[in-house]
Formats: sequence, structure tokens, C-alpha cells
Amino acid sequence: MKKNIYKPIYGLLLISLLTLSLQPVAAKKKKAPSIAALAKDSLGSNDYGKIVKDGKKKTGMFTVIFKAKDNKLYFEMPDSAFQKMYMLANRVASTSNTRDFVAGQMATRPMLLNFTKDERAVYMHLVQAANQVDAQDPIASSFGKNFINPILKAFKIVAHNGKNVVIDVSSFFGSNETSISPIKPDNPIAKLFGGSGSLKGTFVSDASGINEVKAFEKNIEIKTTLSFTLTGILSSPYSVKMHRSLFVLPDNPMSMRYQDNRVGYFSALKNLFSSDKDRVEQRVFINRWRVEPKAEDMAKYFSGQLVEPKKKIVFYVDSAFPTKWRQTIKDGIEVWNQAFEAAGFKNVVEARDYPANDSVFDPDDMRYNCFKYATTATPNAMGPSYTDPRTGEILCADVIWYHNIVSLLHNWRFIQTGAVDKRVRKPVFDDDVMKESIKYAASHEIGHTLGLMHNMGASYAYPVDSLRSPSFTQKYGTTPSIMDYARNNYVAQPGDLERGVSLLPPTLGVYDIYAINWGYRLIKDARTPDDEKATLNQWITDKSGDPMYEFGAQQVMGIIDPTDLTEDLGNDHIKAGNLGISNLKILVKNLLDWTMEKGERYDHTETIYKEVTRQYTRYIGHVIPYLGGIEFREIRQGDGKSVARAYIGKDKQKASMQWLLNQARNYDTWLSPASLLNKLELDMNTNDKLRSTIVSSLFSGGILYRIKEGGMIDPVRNYPLDTYLADLTNALFISPVAGKLSEAEQKLQGAAIAVMMNASGLNKNEVKKTSLSDENELQQITDSPLCCGYQHADTGFTRINMGASALSKSELGAIMLGRLQRVLAKYKAYRATATGSTRDYYNYQIFLIERLLSN
Repeated sequence: MKKNIYKPIYGLLLISLLTLSLQPVAAKKKKAPSIAALAKDSLGSNDYGKIVKDGKKKTGMFTVIFKAKDNKLYFEMPDSAFQKMYMLANRVASTSNTRDFVAGQMATRPMLLNFTKDERAVYMHLVQAANQVDAQDPIASSFGKNFINPILKAFKIVAHNGKNVVIDVSSFFGSNETSISPIKPDNPIAKLFGGSGSLKGTFVSDASGINEVKAFEKNIEIKTTLSFTLTGILSSPYSVKMHRSLFVLPDNPMSMRYQDNRVGYFSALKNLFSSDKDRVEQRVFINRWRVEPKAEDMAKYFSGQLVEPKKKIVFYVDSAFPTKWRQTIKDGIEVWNQAFEAAGFKNVVEARDYPANDSVFDPDDMRYNCFKYATTATPNAMGPSYTDPRTGEILCADVIWYHNIVSLLHNWRFIQTGAVDKRVRKPVFDDDVMKESIKYAASHEIGHTLGLMHNMGASYAYPVDSLRSPSFTQKYGTTPSIMDYARNNYVAQPGDLERGVSLLPPTLGVYDIYAINWGYRLIKDARTPDDEKATLNQWITDKSGDPMYEFGAQQVMGIIDPTDLTEDLGNDHIKAGNLGISNLKILVKNLLDWTMEKGERYDHTETIYKEVTRQYTRYIGHVIPYLGGIEFREIRQGDGKSVARAYIGKDKQKASMQWLLNQARNYDTWLSPASLLNKLELDMNTNDKLRSTIVSSLFSGGILYRIKEGGMIDPVRNYPLDTYLADLTNALFISPVAGKLSEAEQKLQGAAIAVMMNASGLNKNEVKKTSLSDENELQQITDSPLCCGYQHADTGFTRINMGASALSKSELGAIMLGRLQRVLAKYKAYRATATGSTRDYYNYQIFLIERLLSN
């Protein structure tokens, strides 16, 4: 048997929880007819002339017959149709409610299908590509019995036309079919983060039906109106026009390329069953476009000349985009040609306007990649792509550009650079300023459509001081990768712009160019994915030790690694935070003047103020992960690297703890000025929750566990838990100055006592809280509302921190009890010299602690 040359037999996909959440359920299910009933009904049925009469017959991939009056659609399928693989795409073309989907968005992932038939019926099979076996392997016969392709739908044969069979697909495409319904189930992952449920409703059949059918050489396009009556508090009519694309896949699938966690590509897992292996081999392959030279240019390509691809990646830009932005969007698309040149190709990516007078073009047709405008209030954008599950070849991609992303871009720019750049101190930016931000966001989304994941560790490659260097920032921007969530240069200080410091992310980062080369450059003489492995690994090791070329996986359900964060800049979060806070103080001081709109309410000023507090909270959230932090490293056997988990050292953890306490004590002095809050009708304690969040993090069971673990492994370099707790207690519960504690100090210490009492296990009224909820709270205060890649969360390498270890309830309780006893002794000593409200504070806290200890 030949090694490494696989002719895979595809089996049933092992679907993840998130994948399951993307599959729709019918709002109201009808009992499907059995296959036996279909067979009985189809016997003797051959009235082809009656079916064709009064119907529109169109010839393409196979013949379709549409009878609009009767709401009937038939497929006439030749024998050759049963030898092919197909994809079925299910897109929202227009909608009356944008809660779940906007126009142009896929409602479900495209499905890999094939068709079989017998003399009575045609069967649509769901062909999943996760399990494979070599066709020549002796176990192939057993594999075939255990991984048959399940039947998604059966259609009775209603007529014959020579050797062609005719089936009625009206119900599948014209009703609320389960597998392609726009009524989707609630996402259990979203629920963990407090997301809202999906729309639910009852299907209205008499207000639904097929509207239009087109047939082409390789695809069939079907538009259908589906209507529902929504249930629950949102009870109202709901109509959505669906666009379904059924298209044939190439007979010669694209060659695959192995995924590597050290380079961030979306990917797909495959399980290889082999009699030559002692285990089921899990293989992961990247998603990428089929970019390859023309046959006549192959020699030129391998000689090092730039060549044009056999087929370009063309994006059509929605005509709904304002004219003033359209060229900027195109520039953001075509900038990726710089990266493809590093891979040996030129003019790979092309941006075009929607054709003006083209009856064939349809932005919902899977043959076209489109940059679509969605007029909704959502401040977001996303760049999903859709692949051939057999190989990872990207077949189609879209960018959904929500109208209100401009508010997000505006607020980022104002908050992060307003203290430095007077051009952004206005409610509406000049076009040249907004275009800079639009191009960045467009390029980021196109990166996703090319297969690239978020690289959240990229910005940690830069020293903070370099972000204030004119020469460095002009060359490299704020991050080595625009696939990071690193926005504008909040580290730059007043006067830096005039010195030439760049305030923007790069057009493309050095990592982005490197990643495209790694994923798309052809490797000479490589016939199989295994033939490429050594070269792919060498490309990575060539950059080893240079942080600009490292990939940092996005963390989900908790933050443990302080080097892979969102919305951060530089490799020292304390230093960067101090510079960012310095700028925020300038903003708060001038906020009323810089948001002045004479005669208007203060609504916009309040929005911007809340964005200031959000940005400040991010700075806090960037420093917290240093506590008990672990830097994850991708190591390989024999690469000379020591560990996959490196604990953050004692000095950085102690400095972070002290910095956080200093912020908790002092932020109200500048962030909550009475003169501003009174105009915005906000209470003086509007920012108190942040103080509680800081304190909760300092005592988090997950953080304490990791501090303990690190201290046990290396008590000299790392922070022993007992030492951390002693330092924290001393730093928190300071003695009163001249017998007095400030109000902020009382709030801080009181919050800490409440956390310890709750975690002690002695409080009968304790609030149930897990370490996961602590980590999620931290993630919520640091993450951006722009979640463009989450649609792909199960198709790539992410760092899932759900279930991370935490101190046991009994161990945490014992620690908190010991801390409370120490605090009690301190407070009794402090009370002797305290006066006024400070003495009252001590009396009250002593009472609470003693009552708890007496239970």
C-alpha cells in the first residue's frame, strides 16, 4: 500500500457543541413521510408532460421546472448527477427582523451533499468529511459500514424523461425545512456569556413559497419567502427571503496543507483510520483559497518570478456603500496583494463594484464574493468564509459591514488618540480621518476571508517605548498583525504626532505577510501534505525567537495568558496603561468642550464618557492577568524550548498587584468629577463596580490556584502563595492617616472584606460564584464589542480556558478565614486611634467579621 497518498472515504462528522448551535430547527415540525411511503407513491408515476406543462423549464447543472402558480419546483436529474458532490448554501437575502440575521448573511453553514437513487426515490445525503480511510486499506470495508452517509431528505420520483428522473423538491425549498430553516436554536456558548435567545415562531405556510429559480452550468439558485408569527414577548409577523445555492464541487479536489498552531489559520480536523497506525490519527488542515499558477507559468513561479493566479479572488463591493468610502473599501481589499507577492503571486485579490446591468450577477449567489453593507444599528463587521469540507478550499467569502461600525471606529479613534490628535475632537470626522479607520477595519475582515484567525498576541511583540518612536511606528504601526485587536496608538502622548509618531495600525503587518506566504506558497515537488511538513516547519523555525512572527491564540471563557489579550498595545501593560490613563485624564478634563454641540442634549457626551470608562477598564483588565498569569508557548519535541507554560515572575505580579490597588484607590479623583457627572445625570458612585471587580480578581480562586502552582514549581522566581497573600493583605489594609481613611479607601477595604467573607464558606448568605464567572467578568471588561471572528470559533485554534483549575472551596475558605482573622486584629489596633466616620467604619467591619466567626 502506498504511503501518504489517500483517496479518502468520507464519513459522519464529529460535530462540536458550537457547530450544533449553528444548525437550525424548524419552528413547527411536520411528520416527514417514510421512505417506504415515498416508494409506494412513486410507483407507476411517469406523467412528465403534465409536469412540464405551464412550467418554466431551465437547463443548467441539471434541469429545473418551476411552476409559480402551483408553487411547485421539480429537479430533472440525469445519471451523471449521482456521481457528483454538491454544496447547499442557505443565505438570508432580505429580512423584516435583524435580530438573528442581516441581509446577505448565511443562516446555516453550507452542507456537503450527494444524491443516490433507486427505482422509486432520490435520496439527499449529508456527506461529512471528518472521518477518512485509504480506499486500499483492508479496513475500508468495515469503515464503509460504520460511517454511511445519513439521508437528509428523500424525494419520490414523480416522472421520468428518458433516463432522467424527476423529483418534487417544492416542500424542501418552499417550506420551513428543518435543516435550512432561518429559525435557529439558542447558542449554548452565547448563553454562557449572557447572550439573548434567538427568534422563535410558528410557520405560516400560506404566506410562504418559492419566488424565483435560476439554473446555471454549475449551480442552481432558488429564492424563497418564508413567513412566521413570532412567539413570546416579541409576538409579531416575521418574514425572511431565503436564497439557496446548490452547486457542484470540482472532481479534482484541492491539495490540502497541514495546520500548525504556530500560524493562525482557520482549519478542519480529520480522523484517519489506518491499519498501519496504532491509533486513530487526528490531522488538521488549513482553510485557504485555491491560488495556483497557470500551467504555462509554473516554471516561472518556481524560478522566483511573480505570476498571476489561474483564478483571482474577486470581491464585489456593495453599491449601497457611500461613494466617499467605496474606494477606501477597495483599497482595504486589494492591500492583501502585498502579502500574496511574498508567496510568489501578483494581482491575486481584486475589488470590483457590483455590476450595474448584469442580469446574471446576484450578491447572494455562492459564485460571488461580496463586501456587503447592512444598514443596522449593530457596531460590528465580520468576514466569514465557506469551504469545501473535503479539503479546506475556500469556495466563497463575504464581509458583512454593519452601518454602525462607523460609530465604533469614531469612538475608538477619539478615545485612544483624542488627547494627541485634534482632528478627532469633533462629532463627525473629516473624510480623510474616517477613511484611515475604515481601511483598517476592511483589511482586517478580508484577512479573515483569506483564512487568517485573530492573532491576539501580535501587539505584545513591541516594546512600549517603540510605540512613541516616529521611525518605528511609521514602519510597523501599532502591531505586527492587523489580525490582532490592537487599534490606535493610545500610548502616544501630546506632541508625539507632531514629531511624526504614527497613531494607526499598519496597512499590513509583517506577521500578516509571513502568514500568507506560509499558507499559500507552493512547495516544489510536494505531492502530498506530508511532503510539505518539513518545509512548513522550517519556515516557522526560521523566524523562531522573533516575537513579530509569533501567533497568539484568542482566549475564550477566561483570560490566563497576559501576552494574548485584546485591545492592548506593547509588552508591558503597566507602562502602557499609565500612558493611556494619562491621555484619558486629558480627555475627561476637556470632554465637555470637545463634545460641545450648542443647543443639543448631553447624550453624545454621555456616550463618549462611558467609552472613556470602558477604555480605562480595559487598561485594568490588561494588568489583572499578570496575577497568576501563564504564558503559553507552542513547543515541539526536539526544538530546544523548555516549557509550554511559563509562569509570570514574582516581580511582575507584585508590581501588578500594587498598581491595581493604586488605581482602585485613586481613579475616582479624575474619572468621576462632579462637574461632569452632574451634567450627565450620573451618580457619583457610578464607577464603584470597577473597584469591586479589581478586588474580586485579587482574591479569585483561579488566580490564587495558579499563583500557588507557580510558587510550588519555582519559589524563587515565582510568587509563593503565602507571600502573595501577606503582601496583598498589607497593601490592602493600610493604617489610617491621622486617624482617618478616605471614602475611597473605606470602599476598597470594605469590598475586600465582603469578598473574603463570601469566599470563606461561613457566610450563610454567600453569593454563589465560580472561578469561571470571575474569568468571564474579566473577559467582559477587556473584550471589544467587535466579535468578527466568533462565527468561526470552532474551526481554528483558540485557547479555551473553561474549566481552568481553581482552589477548592475548602482550601479557599481556609485561606479567607485566616485573612479575616488577620484583618480583625489589624482593625482592632487601628480603631484605637481612629476618629469620626473612620471609627464607625472600623466598628461596623469588626462587628461583621466577629459575627461571621461566631457562627
